[in-house]
Amino acid sequence: MVAAYTWHPGTGRVVSRWPVPVAMAPDELLSTWLVRVALSQGTDPLVLASHLWPRWRVWTIDFDRGISDERISRLARDSGIEAGKLSMASLLPIASAIGLESGAASAIWHWILALGSRNRKRHGGLQYCSLCLATDAQPYFRLQWRLAWHTCCAVHHVGLRDRCCHCQLPIEPNRLCAFDTMSTCSTCKRDLRQGVMLPASKAALAFQERADRVVITGSGSYGVHQLQVKEWFHLARYFLMLLRCAARRQISCLGKCLAGLVPGSCYLRPPITGLGFEMLPTSERSSFLESVGVLMQAGPEQLRSAAVANSLKDTSLRQGWRSLPPCIDDIVREMPQLMRSRNARKNSDPAPVSRQTVLYKWARLQRKMRRIS
Repeated sequence: MVAAYTWHPGTGRVVSRWPVPVAMAPDELLSTWLVRVALSQGTDPLVLASHLWPRWRVWTIDFDRGISDERISRLARDSGIEAGKLSMASLLPIASAIGLESGAASAIWHWILALGSRNRKRHGGLQYCSLCLATDAQPYFRLQWRLAWHTCCAVHHVGLRDRCCHCQLPIEPNRLCAFDTMSTCSTCKRDLRQGVMLPASKAALAFQERADRVVITGSGSYGVHQLQVKEWFHLARYFLMLLRCAARRQISCLGKCLAGLVPGSCYLRPPITGLGFEMLPTSERSSFLESVGVLMQAGPEQLRSAAVANSLKDTSLRQGWRSLPPCIDDIVREMPQLMRSRNARKNSDPAPVSRQTVLYKWARLQRKMRRIS
């Protein structure tokens, strides 16, 4: 079985300055390829990186988001792989295609999983499929496993994991040692290929494949509207925002409106941590993407009808967004405006903190403690 898309073709045999030349596999992620290079030479990734770029702590950052021309030229010279091919294995081409401005310094890039780095330790940001690693001649990590809309393996139709199947800690190839393999967990040293994989969500896989086609073909549709890549992902991001708002206030008019459009209301389970979408575990992202896929398929006319039926005001669909997708902005302008009374007084007695807020704070505290330890 093969995937229906290829993010980059990899390289053939290479001639490098290293004792053991290491070609790049199709769709291989740049940073994990460099880890594989280090292990092939019988050394730690930290040692190899220090040799390539002295006084630069490369493993403390997310260098899949791009590195300087000077540094990538040094890597190209030693590896025997052209700088352009190395750049294709980074996240920059995909991030640029979906709307990220070149050189953006934001801590989190939309639709790109965040590593949550603290020194060399990571909170997450990398997924894997045990079956893919088991069938590789030499196990390697794919570039698409860093994409936030990917929650399934399109080859084996199983859900991806973002934690070790044994110790449940993040996947950190950069912390492997010289005698480890790419399929080894850096923490518990057990084999990631031995994990039991769960069947993929058909709805989440359908959205994932649709989003991939949008990136590859350069356009996507929403009802009768034909959208460019950036517009399509902006619209998907908008629906994510609506779903998260509805999850926090399930009995609101917005919640009832979306419940009518999304059968089963699987989105009405707010994330435990309340973190941004790119920092959520795979299972929670999968649930949201299932519902986003349904809303994208429904089209603007069904959204307009549901909004009118539930008496939504313009603020309910805008939720503070200044720049709405044009096809959504047309609907919002048709909704009645919310009239506020100037004499309305705020309650002097603060309301008790909700249970969900307490759970958010507790989950965030636990996450901080795990990163420190």
